[in-house]
Amino acid sequence: MDNNMKFPAIKGVLGNWIYYQTIIPFQVAANLIDNNHSIREYQSLDDVLQRDLSTRAKKIKEYLLREETRFFNSAIIGVFGEAPNWYRFDFAPAAIPEMALSEGLLRSIGILELTGGEILFSIDGQHRIDGIKQALTQNAERFKFDELPVIIIAHNDDTEGKIRTRRLFSEINTKAVRVSGLDDLITNEDNPIDINARRLYADFTHFDNDSFIALNKTANIDSEASEFTTIINLKEVNKILYKPSYKHRDYRPADEALNELYNVSQNFWSTAIEKIPSYNSVFVAKTNTVSDFRNQDGGNMLFRPIGIKILAESFINWNTEKNETNGFWEAFSKIEEDLSGPIWKDVLWDNAKRTIKKVSAKFLREYAKYLLGLEYEDAYVVSEYNKLKGIENEEDKVELPIVG
Repeated sequence: MDNNMKFPAIKGVLGNWIYYQTIIPFQVAANLIDNNHSIREYQSLDDVLQRDLSTRAKKIKEYLLREETRFFNSAIIGVFGEAPNWYRFDFAPAAIPEMALSEGLLRSIGILELTGGEILFSIDGQHRIDGIKQALTQNAERFKFDELPVIIIAHNDDTEGKIRTRRLFSEINTKAVRVSGLDDLITNEDNPIDINARRLYADFTHFDNDSFIALNKTANIDSEASEFTTIINLKEVNKILYKPSYKHRDYRPADEALNELYNVSQNFWSTAIEKIPSYNSVFVAKTNTVSDFRNQDGGNMLFRPIGIKILAESFINWNTEKNETNGFWEAFSKIEEDLSGPIWKDVLWDNAKRTIKKVSAKFLREYAKYLLGLEYEDAYVVSEYNKLKGIENEEDKVELPIVG
């Protein structure tokens, strides 16, 4: 660093770390913070992280250049070389006693000075720093008022110091409590898969959210639950339905594109409810309840999260092969829905344990293709089908079930 720089800061202690919380203008952060300093033991390990850095940093650059509502959490910056100077504020006695600052506050509020001999490097925030640098090269004027929140900690650049800093890096990235899948779905405003799952929950007439969609933290739903499925499973179905036309980019598309994707979801569910008798009886005619189709003995596979995903994937695979939807619902209606029947027993349903089996997604996809009369991996499906049936010997192998 060429010149002394001063930043407003709060000094804190956490565990055996002394840290300073401050803000640094983007341009200053880009100039001061070195992303090349390694805290790994071996250069080859650092190279792995550096390769990952470029791809993720590019996405952050694009985010910064695109979003007016851009925001980051604090980057954690290590400093070695010279120690930064800390100056606590000293206030005159308050005229109003109630406004007097405690000794604890006075110790924590001050100015952090970097004198030029310090070396700063990213401990947590490499992608943000590199993304900022890339964005500044394209449009520095856009970010002239932007400030990056940072936490600065002292780092000893020796073997013991690197061990201590690596441990901190690990704790930040593996032991911190992360946002749950449900929380992310509820708050995400960039991914249409999440946005439209919320919209289906709130606006799709047949689902009548409080009655039919459970706000579970996973896609799973209890066999005795009164709800049809979970909002997480609506998200999983969206992911399947959007796959042919949307590449799951991590930024919000235009409203027109968002609405087009919602129409894909809405049309799928509207047609399914119209064409599938069991769905129609629950959502339209109201002659049945979910409990009539899902129980501890299995029930209807289309009232299980995995069965709903099989339906959605089958719909997409039919469209992909035939380039149309005509005939799909009639063909699918010929597939037995009873989990304890010959199509699904010992394949998807474990009759002895009375539970859904763990089956590979590939097998279910190819098996459903076979059931629909689409092109499928014959030898693979026959082999896996027999394994699921518990048949290992070639001479004892059985044929795939006949549909319809």
